[in-house]
Formats: sequence, C-alpha cells, structure tokens
Amino acid sequence: MTWALILAAARNLVAERQAVAEGRWQIGVGRELEGRVLGVLGLGRIGPRVARIGAAFGMDVVAWSTNMTPEDAVAAGARHVPRDEFFSTADVLTVHLKLGDRSRGLVGAAELAAMKPSALLINTSRGPIVDEAALIEALRGGSIAGAGLDVYGTEPLPAGHPLRTMPNVVATPHIGYVADRPYRIFFSDGVTAIAEWLLHHGARE
Repeated sequence: MTWALILAAARNLVAERQAVAEGRWQIGVGRELEGRVLGVLGLGRIGPRVARIGAAFGMDVVAWSTNMTPEDAVAAGARHVPRDEFFSTADVLTVHLKLGDRSRGLVGAAELAAMKPSALLINTSRGPIVDEAALIEALRGGSIAGAGLDVYGTEPLPAGHPLRTMPNVVATPHIGYVADRPYRIFFSDGVTAIAEWLLHHGARE
C-alpha cells in the first residue's frame, strides 16, 4: 500500500487517470524517484521492506526514529541520520511507527515546516502520528507538495473533510489491510477460535 501511494503521488496517477476518462491527455509532469531521498520514519516490521524497495528504485534511503541506532538502519539497507536532517532532506517521507504516547503528533507543524516544499508525505501507519490540522495547513500553504494517506485521525473521514478533495492528496479509505490474503487469514483464524471454544466449552442450549 505504501508504494502504491508513493507512486500515485509522485506520478499524479489519480489526476492523469481522470484526464483520460474525460478525453484529455497528459495533464502534468510527474517526478522520477531515482536519486531522490526516501525517509523512512520507523524500522519495525514494514519499514525495512519499504526501505529495500526504495533502494531498488535507486533512492538514497535514510531512516530515523527516537530509539533507532545506526546499526538498525544499516540492517534495513538505510542510513541513520539525525532528526533535523531526516525531515529537511527527505523527498518522500513515509511513516512506519506504532501509535503511542511518544509517536502521537510526532509529525507536527515544526516537522512539516522543515520539509522541502517539493516533498511528499506518505502515511499508511496510524493517522494520529501526523498532526492532521498541521498537515492540511502545510498542504494548503505549499510547505510540502503533496501527501498519500490511507489512515486518518477519524475514520471514516467525515463528509466534507478537506483531505477528501484536496488536489495534492491521494486519499484512500484505510485499505492497507483490505486484501484477499489477510482476509482469508483473519476469517479462518476467527472460525478456528470459535470452533475451539465450542469444543472446550460446549454450545449453550
């Protein structure tokens, strides 16, 4: 899901697809990823996979989080950089942290202001890690170029929410986990758990 949003935002896929549907052709200029800086915020389960794909695209992959060590970054195929450098140099910044007291609002107004005006922010982790009001302001004011989002502070997004219609946002309805294989596992595990409970406790009359 992360890379779907990165590519969609970098190459203006939503707008270009709509242009084709309306009978138009090539309405903008996308950006190449090779040689750009990919900033991976967090190297838990998914972050290292994202980092390796970034390297395959020829990107310079950097990483940071509060407890990350240089060795952690190297193991994921990235370079550990200080916090300030992380936010100020990333061309694409992608969030991969668990939501907790330390990560809530971690990407706020100051961090967004430190980013390049050409930068893209991608969040497929948890909505509240990014200060949503600050993000909307940054997108409106041109502090960053765009965002690809699959998670939000409130879900579903309320009708009329700015992120639903902003032209520099690729917004999807939290579908990162909505796929055939995860659903098969989820429902299979659920049925197995119910069957085991009934086996040990018996069904009520």
